[in-house]
Amino acid sequence: MKIEMNGIKYTIKEVSQLKYKELRQEEDKQTGVEIPDLKTGVYYGASHHYQGIIYLDKSLPKDRKRKTLMHELAHCFISECITHTEKNYDEEMVCDIVANSHDIIENIVKRYFRE
Repeated sequence: MKIEMNGIKYTIKEVSQLKYKELRQEEDKQTGVEIPDLKTGVYYGASHHYQGIIYLDKSLPKDRKRKTLMHELAHCFISECITHTEKNYDEEMVCDIVANSHDIIENIVKRYFRE
């Protein structure tokens, strides 16, 4: 499914753990960024902002997949809608992020699980 977050396009893809790790290793080679625990970690989901892809573990039960998609969309919201680079948020800032992103994220999740 394709979505848009503040004018930036993303594609949501469901893949296996093995496929995700293969894709991530290829991306790491291209970007020069390595995740040290990639081989042993378990990834319910991941947001790749530069590529505009949200990965979800296709084997997750629907309720866990739904929460994971919400989590990954929150990462996208923060990346696309908060332009400062400071990543230390106080309680008021977190409440603003939740309040301002809730409807956007909820609508995307509802659409995703209808399709």
